[in-house]
Amino acid sequence: MTLAPSAQAETLVRECKAANISCISFSGYNGKSVWGYPVGASGNNCVNYVAYRLSRNGVPTLSGLGSGGSWATSARARGYRVDATAKVGSIAQWNYGSSYAPSQGHVGYVEEVTSSYIVVSDSAWSGYSSRMRIPKGDRNWPSNFIHFKDQSYIPPPSGSFLKVRETSEVYRLVGRTPVFVSTWTAFGGTQPTQLVSSTSLATLPQRVADGTFIKGAQRAEVYRVAGGAPVFVSTWTAFGGAKPTMTVDQVAIDQAGTSARYNRLLAKPADGTFLRGAQRGEIYRMAGGAPVYVSTWTAFGGAKPTMTVDQVAIDKAGSATRYNHLSFRPLDGTILAASPSTKYYLVKAGIPVTTATSAGAKTVDQVAIQRAGDTSALKWTHLAKGVTLRAAPLKVKVGPPRSVG
Repeated sequence: MTLAPSAQAETLVRECKAANISCISFSGYNGKSVWGYPVGASGNNCVNYVAYRLSRNGVPTLSGLGSGGSWATSARARGYRVDATAKVGSIAQWNYGSSYAPSQGHVGYVEEVTSSYIVVSDSAWSGYSSRMRIPKGDRNWPSNFIHFKDQSYIPPPSGSFLKVRETSEVYRLVGRTPVFVSTWTAFGGTQPTQLVSSTSLATLPQRVADGTFIKGAQRAEVYRVAGGAPVFVSTWTAFGGAKPTMTVDQVAIDQAGTSARYNRLLAKPADGTFLRGAQRGEIYRMAGGAPVYVSTWTAFGGAKPTMTVDQVAIDKAGSATRYNHLSFRPLDGTILAASPSTKYYLVKAGIPVTTATSAGAKTVDQVAIQRAGDTSALKWTHLAKGVTLRAAPLKVKVGPPRSVG
């Protein structure tokens, strides 16, 4: 028989502990005094550290709250909510006489909250900093949580690597968005990671921000994110010169949108996205995974925001792996709504065929449909031209001449 752990069990896990401020430096803390609270020789002190975190969150100066053990009482007296509910950004507080800090009490900053544990970063006057995971029921569970100004989970800086505690999956942050890492060899070997809960990971942005330039580590290919998808960059001259990039696992680009771990990038720009080809200034609207030319903004009620991409990626859409994040023609079965007309078309083998179906229609420029397959310019060929069938001539069987008497 397996027994549940006692409420007095100690299952706290130190994910980081150091005799300096290195475990909390990710927050920007530099060991300097905040709001008049003192620091030790190592730059550590629990009340000074949480004062720093609160100041970063926009809390006005709160001096004179006393040692950690008195913070709950002092906070209540100043009108702040104090309860037993952990929230990200709240202050974990241990009373005088608590199991964790029986002498002076203690305070720390709540980084993460899950259904089974919390993660707290803290600093101690005795000269250490730490980051600890405290399961519910642990004897070191905080006495109170003080809600000065709760916050959402704040990840480390862009470029950091996160390792998910529950799955051991690794992600690299591009901005605030985690992009899956399938292998460390893409980065020259194992890199330092910061542990994160699957709960916190789920709160991060679902898509890499449009306009971001990323580089696939294995092939050194550069892409610009547009409509949530990576669009290949064949030359920096399209963007006026080289731009900052974030290196990611090439597999995450190639497998974009194929499964949950790869869904922070879409396989193709979201339908409805307007693309502008940098070299020729042509505008296209995404429909069924393909760019359909826009001859006039009036078809869409006026000018719309566009994302500039390499024109070559549009012209060569679907021709090779690097260009496969755009299809050359809309996916079969795509319904197009022609504007400004009220006609609908079903795409078959790239050909727009009149249909009465309108459900899920993607609005495109009527002119692009009228000129579908016009080879006078490449821009019109993202829709194919239908074949006009003529009736076959009537064949009359003629027999041998008859003699008439």
